Parts: sequence; structure tokens; C-alpha cells
Amino acid sequence: MIDDTQIGTYFLQQPEVAAWPELIEVWHHYAQNAHSWRLPELACQAVGGAIERVVPMVTAVGCCHISIVLVDDILDDDPKGLYQRLGAGEAANFGLAFQSIAYRIVQQVAEEMGWDTVVKQQMLAELIHLNLKTAYGQHLDVQQILTEEHYWATVAAKSTPYYGAGFYLGAMAAGADEATAAQLRQFGSLIGKIIQISDDLADVYQTPVSPDWQRGTGNLAIVYARLAAHSDKDRFEELLPQIDKLAALEEAQQILLQCGAVSYCIYHLLQTAREARSILNEIALEQPLLLQQFLAERIAHLFELMEASNMPLPAELAAELLD
Repeated sequence: MIDDTQIGTYFLQQPEVAAWPELIEVWHHYAQNAHSWRLPELACQAVGGAIERVVPMVTAVGCCHISIVLVDDILDDDPKGLYQRLGAGEAANFGLAFQSIAYRIVQQVAEEMGWDTVVKQQMLAELIHLNLKTAYGQHLDVQQILTEEHYWATVAAKSTPYYGAGFYLGAMAAGADEATAAQLRQFGSLIGKIIQISDDLADVYQTPVSPDWQRGTGNLAIVYARLAAHSDKDRFEELLPQIDKLAALEEAQQILLQCGAVSYCIYHLLQTAREARSILNEIALEQPLLLQQFLAERIAHLFELMEASNMPLPAELAAELLD
């Protein structure tokens, strides 16, 4: 397993970083919760590569993640966002810096490891896709358009490229062929979709009220309740302006369950998990069990959410999700 200090080395050795202590502080803030940065490491292990080859990719992915979160929190007006302390302008500037560092790290590593021009171009192209696609997804997310088509377009652009790129970059750095890396990108993109839907369910049942309720368009459960035909549709709309009140929130949460919104989210989780498993079965991996376990862990917290909300999943459904 890659040590956290190894990840930071490639970041801290950048000359601009050494002269910018505030940037280092931001790095350490986000490095406390850096689980998703390790996607390249997981991909490397799955294809049987040498771990030391992907340390720079973990750092680059971490830098991209920080840049995305910094800007996303501003756009979402997240009360927990670091921009609340730094200021929106300063946080956005830090985001630019972290994104630029990610590109430089990939370029430097390509030279150090002697990658050929094609591999270097493929790696940089993946970073470009990750950051540009996510930026477009963040743009879609703030439009507040109430259609399911818009919701899925936003998920595809905002929630999936990061996970796909993490697996792709890790596989390529480990020496896998491009076809295998592309399959792992597809698997990672589905992981991103699963995480988004699971987060949607978690957000609507959290207390105090999640910002998703105020926006009313970027959460699959809420979108379903507002668009589907059901007897409580009008009442649901009446509750949204007063959703900060606990009684209104609890009633709206109950409507989500009764109208089929929760079941609809679970249906899409099940379909996506099936698709992800199907892709895994097609990839020739040295350690496929690692990714099978990773997939199972991504949906396991759904069970915890359902149990906590007194909505346990049927045993046969739980078994199929984790199979």
C-alpha cells in the first residue's frame, strides 16, 4: 500500500508549492480524506503492476480531486466548503493551481519513466477529459433544470469522469495495454454513477436538511418525486419551500418512500452494479477480487442507510447487489 507521505512527495517538490504555504495547507486539509485518490493504486494492483509506478498518478488524481471539490463547493454554496474560510476567489485560484500541478506531474513522470510519446499523450488526454468534462458537469448541475434527462446528463459529466480517469491512469502507469485501461475506465465510470445515486439517497435522509432539498433538481429521489405521477405529488411540492422545518422534512422523506422514489434509486443501483460486474468479468486481471470487493463496498453503505431509516432491503435484493 502506498504511504501517504509518498503521495505528498510529488506535490511538495514542485517549486511553486515550496514558496506557497497556503497551498500546502489546503493539500493537508483534503489529504485527511483521500480515499478516492487511491483509484490508480487499486487499478495497478488489479492488473498486477508495480505499486511504485503509480505513486505520481495518485498524487495527480489527488490534485484534480482537490480542484474539483474547491470549485464544486463554491457552486453549491456548501456551508462546509473550505471557501467559506478562504473566500470564493482565493479558493478558485487554489483550484487552478492544483489542476495545473496535476498536468505537470504527469509530464514529469513521463520523462522520468521514459514513456513513449503515445502513452504520454494518452495520459495527458485523460486528465484533460477528466477536468473539462467535470467542469461541464458542474455547469449543468447549477442550471436547476427539472427533467430526468438533465439529471443523467449531469451525472455522466460531473460524477463519472473522475472515477474513470483514476482507474485508467493507474492501469496505464502500471504498464497495462490501452484496451484494458479503457475497460477499467468504463468500470470506474459506473462506480461514479453508483456513488452518486447512493449519495442522493443518503442526502435526502440526513438530518439536518441537505442542500439537495433547496435545489430540488440534482438528486434522483427528489427529481422522481417531483416528476412521477403519484397521489402525494402536490403535497410534496408544498413541502419543499418549508423543508428546513423538521416536520416538513420528515413528511417529505416519507413521501419519497411511499411514491416509489427510493425504489427507483435502488433499481438504478442494481442495474448499474450488474453492468459493472459484467464489465469486470470481461477484463483479464491479475487480481479481479480486489475490484469485486471494491464494488461491493461502494454499495454496502446503502444497506446501512436503509437500516437507519427503518427501510431494510429485502434479503434477496441485498444478496443480488453484493453477489
